[in-house]
Amino acid sequence: MSTNPRIAARFGDLFDVLDTDGDKAVTWDDYQRLVNRYVAGYGLEADDDRARAIQAAYESLWRKLVDLSGDQTGGLDQDSFVGAMHAASEDRSSSNAAEAVAEAVFDLLDADGDGRISEAEFLVYAKTLGAEEAGARTRFAHVDTDGDGDISREEFVLSARLYLFGDDIDSPGGFVFGVV
Repeated sequence: MSTNPRIAARFGDLFDVLDTDGDKAVTWDDYQRLVNRYVAGYGLEADDDRARAIQAAYESLWRKLVDLSGDQTGGLDQDSFVGAMHAASEDRSSSNAAEAVAEAVFDLLDADGDGRISEAEFLVYAKTLGAEEAGARTRFAHVDTDGDGDISREEFVLSARLYLFGDDIDSPGGFVFGVV
């Protein structure tokens, strides 16, 4: 497992974002609130394919984090969460739970189903997360690495990978996981 302090700090920031009730633990309820925010922000019904995909991706990530932490109490403190995120993000299997979240979020953002996220689609997501428009436009430009005015699935998932593994603590890929 990587001990890069910048990545540990990034996962600590993610912990703070996810601990929505301030109880110093990340629980499934915290993840469910994030999922509910996505679903409500996009006006989706619970049986919509995109809503089910987001739900399933976050449930899978949560199960992976709990399994990796060995904590069966139902909540992960910051140290347990950071350690489990390190292990989950470094999982090189074809069923990487962290990348599955990026794939599901991409599908959510790609409202017109054209396989690309336009800036307008990205701004809807940013608004759902409560991000400022100017900052969201900057993040969009950083994720759109080929500068074609759209974010491809590959660019989006790469931004998530860079958030998980890169040295840039301000990586725009944190948006994939709800970090504004």
